[in-house]
Amino acid sequence: MIMVHRRLPLGLLAARLCHIGAYNLGDRPVLRYGTAWKKEATRDLVYKAVKAGFRHIDTACQPRHYNEAGVGEGWTAAARELGLAREDIWLQSKFSGLGAHDPDKVPYDKNAPLEDRVRQSLAKSLENLQTDYLDSWIMHGPEDSWDDHWKVYKTMEAAVDEGVVKQLGLSNFYQLEDVQWAYDHSRIKPSVVQNRFYADSGHDVQIRAFCKEHDIEYQSFWTLTANPDAYRHEEALALADKKGLSPEGLFYAFCMAIGISPMDGTTSEKHMKEDMELMDRIRSGEVIFATSEELAIVGNALGTPEWNTEDEL
Repeated sequence: MIMVHRRLPLGLLAARLCHIGAYNLGDRPVLRYGTAWKKEATRDLVYKAVKAGFRHIDTACQPRHYNEAGVGEGWTAAARELGLAREDIWLQSKFSGLGAHDPDKVPYDKNAPLEDRVRQSLAKSLENLQTDYLDSWIMHGPEDSWDDHWKVYKTMEAAVDEGVVKQLGLSNFYQLEDVQWAYDHSRIKPSVVQNRFYADSGHDVQIRAFCKEHDIEYQSFWTLTANPDAYRHEEALALADKKGLSPEGLFYAFCMAIGISPMDGTTSEKHMKEDMELMDRIRSGEVIFATSEELAIVGNALGTPEWNTEDEL
């Protein structure tokens, strides 16, 4: 049975969202603000996102797709106004291999040994983000060989040993065997797998099951863009209306109900506030999907052969 909670007045809600003490930054799943493709607007959008209530921010030391310095400018400006400390914000960045960069915009010495490139990337991230540590640091994609993978990952593990990074993760790993191998043979286990959530990968059913089994956070990107048919059909629209959510909000709620932390890259202040209101409802204990049948209204429309509602609960 769904738990019904009184909706907070907007003023009280806004005040509540401005105080990190209302929840634990380690709680998951959660909506994380995604900063890819925002270019010169990054600073302003991150500022608005933090002001709206986002406390988790994802970026990368990859100038091709991210303005990491803009993220640093945005979160610090908002934090000053809200009276937030560094520990009130959760920052995640990524090391991107040489092939992920434009030749004239590589953020490290491309001729340096691989391990040095990783260290230089971390130093640049810390500088860009105006911080002395990262809450999470992700390997942005597989290297060309497992030998190079371990050169990168072991250098990242050393950063955890030094206290500069709190946890590690993997991104764009779409083969279960690769995730298992990386997990089984690492000294510091990955705490995150961040992948595109889309039909071509079967929505990572097996990888997500592995993540659940090993207490790894599965983070999704391209979440809304790749799945409009799952939340735009007639039954889903009716369910969204019943729950007092936008169709997009319903899909985010669906993802979190099955253990996924979506990257939320909205550029709309209105949607930022709506998405944080959704998070407030979830944190207050409301169960958005009252039954497995409601969950299936969205899940069955994903078009994934391996999808099984009961396995996701």
